[in-house]
Amino acid sequence: MTTPPAKFAFAVALLFGALSSAIADSGLTLVESHQPKAVIVLADAPSPAATAGAKLMADMVFRISGAKLPVIHEADLQKPKAESDPSKGPYVLIGESELAKQLGATSEGLGPGGILIRTLPNALALLGADTKTPSDSGGSRYAVTTFLDEVLGCRYLWPGDSGLVIPPQDTVKVPALDRKFTPVIVERHIRANEYGERIQVGLDQLLLDKKAWDNARKITTPDWFVWQRMGGSLGLRAGDGSIIPREAWTRFLKEHPEWFAMQADGSREPAPGEERLRLCKSNPALIDAIVQEKLKELRANPKQSSVSLITHDGGRTGFCLCPACKALDPAEGRPTEIWTYDHQLSQVQKMQYVSLSDRMFWFNNQIAEGVAREFPDVLFCGSAYSCYTAPPLHIKLHPHVGLRYAGHGLQYATPERQTGLTEWDGWVKAASMVQYRPNFLLAGRREGVPTIYVHKLAQDIRHMAERGLVSTDFDACMQNWSTQGLTYYVLAKLLWDPNLDVDAEIDSYCRSGFGNGWKEIENYFARLEALMNQTAAVNHAPGPDTPNGTIMIPYTPEVLAELRGYLDAADRATAGDAASQRRIAFLRRGLDLTEIEAAAHSFLRRAKELNADEKAEAVKLLDRRWVTMRKIFTEDHYAVNVAGLLQAEDHRFKPLGWKGPSTAARASVATVSAN
Repeated sequence: MTTPPAKFAFAVALLFGALSSAIADSGLTLVESHQPKAVIVLADAPSPAATAGAKLMADMVFRISGAKLPVIHEADLQKPKAESDPSKGPYVLIGESELAKQLGATSEGLGPGGILIRTLPNALALLGADTKTPSDSGGSRYAVTTFLDEVLGCRYLWPGDSGLVIPPQDTVKVPALDRKFTPVIVERHIRANEYGERIQVGLDQLLLDKKAWDNARKITTPDWFVWQRMGGSLGLRAGDGSIIPREAWTRFLKEHPEWFAMQADGSREPAPGEERLRLCKSNPALIDAIVQEKLKELRANPKQSSVSLITHDGGRTGFCLCPACKALDPAEGRPTEIWTYDHQLSQVQKMQYVSLSDRMFWFNNQIAEGVAREFPDVLFCGSAYSCYTAPPLHIKLHPHVGLRYAGHGLQYATPERQTGLTEWDGWVKAASMVQYRPNFLLAGRREGVPTIYVHKLAQDIRHMAERGLVSTDFDACMQNWSTQGLTYYVLAKLLWDPNLDVDAEIDSYCRSGFGNGWKEIENYFARLEALMNQTAAVNHAPGPDTPNGTIMIPYTPEVLAELRGYLDAADRATAGDAASQRRIAFLRRGLDLTEIEAAAHSFLRRAKELNADEKAEAVKLLDRRWVTMRKIFTEDHYAVNVAGLLQAEDHRFKPLGWKGPSTAARASVATVSAN
């Protein structure tokens, strides 16, 4: 070891002076009998990740033991300390520092987001490369959460107090540790269904406002996504699908209607009121106009490293059917279904066709080639989605075209899953970079029911990680934590480490959160996963929403009684364990709503056959559903995102005659609120 700078000589001497006792104890004592024995040390100019990590470390150790570890900077170590001063150490060195370096703890060899967790003589080092790796500068914070999770036994099952598992300890001791790890998936992103226009639609139906939403989501626990080490960015600029600014589209529509997609009736006008515009991608004048818009964008932002080539994937206006565009589609392409808009009939018409991938990436290549003449190093982001998830047959991608792959659905049957994995393998060979941007987390978004498929998830994430997965953008965590939370939890863990032992992680989830009832809860989740597999065996739909509520079909009264039996047994096993019983009650919230949803969908499937009495019964059930949703929102907000359910369901229960909550239902909620 090199000679330490003079200002650290005393601190280093302290550390080595404690070497023999540290070895004898086979670890470090951070807290003893609720009293702090260690101090957290930051560099004099710490990285943001180290600063955040130190704050989290101090907070969690206090929650665990009631002891407040001081947080100091290296400059505070220059003077000798009194014997009773806790800043004598042991030291918890968070982030890179001169002291950590002198003791042999550095970020050398760590990649983006990588972590080092190492015990040293009288010290514990928790650090990452941080700002040295700008694609993921959160390493020191990740080191702290990894330590808290894997060493101190803290678990964060879902957002909020009931989801944060903190094993109380009078004394906090750290065993000998030496771990280096760099995540292979550099960009780990799961979208969260947060407040926006769509959520407000659901709040309106609940007779609530944004203030109610904000108040319900005020929690004092850490951000769940931050805790689970979501982070990193490869700078793949995706955009919102409009490819160029809205004002340019307005101008193009007025001046060049021939640049827009030809529909089956020969028209090129967008559907009335439609904002998702489709293009005639074979039109050279349109391509040149987009190139000019992209050049303007890059000239105005010279540090921008990528541009989006992504066009709208939805809307009532269909893909272009002009002869020039159709000539780009190989006749031997994979069969698919596309749609067109008939202005006379004012409705969408579906038609059998072939994959549009060759067309889409020919279009992307033309733009990339035009822009790259001036900006040769920029990365272009396309999309493999909708009718163009299969790799192209005859088009070779421009070397700087990356893409977001949005195919592949875990909630579907084995053939569809295998098709998705085969597509992935083809794209990672064809493109410079592929981001995984699936929709399968949206399964059940209109019902909020359990969607557990963690073993499939592990198999497929591992397959992709072994074949080039470096970036994810999951659409989206719908925040139905009591019914889908295990899937969210395991997914986050897999993105950090695709080689995760899923069975061991489920075991840890249940043991840490549910006390003596852990085995019954483990059986509960296993049964839910079996039900999801049952749905997948019959569901071949090519989208995130299961058709006609088929996701509800397995939830018969007999199955619901079986599921309730697992929770009842877990309740009995945890008598006197308030924390575990609170978490069981949290799961029960989701099952209660699932039971109501199953009954409502049973009525809906028979809507045309119902007599007046049955319709009246259905309306009463839907009133109870609404009241249950209000109670979930106010009493256990994170159990099911009920505002999200209502914004997505598109008034599906109107055929049953339900027009919203009755006066009695509204009054019952008001009475509960008043009490």
